[in-house]
Amino acid sequence: MTNNEVTSQKENKAYEVITYTDDVAFNYTLPGDEEPQTIEHELTFIWEDTIEKFIEEHGADKSYKVHTFKREREQKMFIDQIEGRADDLIDEVQEEIANKMKFGFEFTGQLHNDD
Repeated sequence: MTNNEVTSQKENKAYEVITYTDDVAFNYTLPGDEEPQTIEHELTFIWEDTIEKFIEEHGADKSYKVHTFKREREQKMFIDQIEGRADDLIDEVQEEIANKMKFGFEFTGQLHNDD
């Protein structure tokens, strides 16, 4: 359900999770290079307050989704998935930055040959 839909199912919503996506910038500076670099990715966040507080914080034009679950366990699994994807992305970006630090450029090949 998105913020553009009317919600008349208030009594059926046992467990809700509000999510929104935003661009995140990971900033770093290579050794010997004074120019800061940025890697940008889109990331899904969980809003832990009310929709009213979300609109107050981000404005009425910011898109969000309300995910409803019948059981707390389903809600927890969904939250764990979102957090897991965020952790994976952070690990990916850290590895990308580490490779650039190690080689001084973006390295995408193999480090050794198994032949």
